[in-house]
Amino acid sequence: MRPKHLFLIRLPRVACILFILLFILAMIMYAGGTLNNPESIGYSFSKNFFSDLGKFTSENIISAIMFNLSLIICGLFFVVYFFYFTKLFNGNTLINILAKVGSFAGVIGSICFIGVGLTPHNLFLDLHIVFVNWAFRLFLITGIMLSITLYKDKRFENQYANGYLIFAILTFLYVLVLELAPDPKISDFALLFNVVSQKIIVFTFISSILYQTAGNSKLLANHSNE
Repeated sequence: MRPKHLFLIRLPRVACILFILLFILAMIMYAGGTLNNPESIGYSFSKNFFSDLGKFTSENIISAIMFNLSLIICGLFFVVYFFYFTKLFNGNTLINILAKVGSFAGVIGSICFIGVGLTPHNLFLDLHIVFVNWAFRLFLITGIMLSITLYKDKRFENQYANGYLIFAILTFLYVLVLELAPDPKISDFALLFNVVSQKIIVFTFISSILYQTAGNSKLLANHSNE
């Protein structure tokens, strides 16, 4: 198998599926506790952040290992994915430069995912927040740059550019949530709003990567000499 097929199609799909499976398993094994109710039992999809799964405590060690490992593996796979994505755009044209800028932002954003997995929020809260915030800011740049690139690149159908555009819009809204949303500690509604917003953007990101692998597959099939 050629490297581009492996790193632009197969491994990203494996990473996304692995993240979902480990998330489900970590959710099942989660000991319990929300930001506003530490005594709650189990994982609440609407009241627990993703990062709650990764907190290192004696009661939550299995869930923490599964979830943090999923972030580290996905981050590594996505670093390689965005690196190889730049190889689809050779030359110094404006479109190729935009593609490389967007992909570079994707590489750094993916490294931030690894950072999130290595900094459980109950042990390294400040670093954890830095990695989370910068991951989504960088992926916003990725979404904007690659949506423009794919609209202009005739090798890709516009539907794939639309996928990145939707991702960019939702990421922009989530960055606003990170900056302007009410503190989740002040009420259950504020907690629900922040948690659900986070779930939407993370699963949008996973969906956009899976969707783009279909576009990559078509492109490489049509350019078998790549």
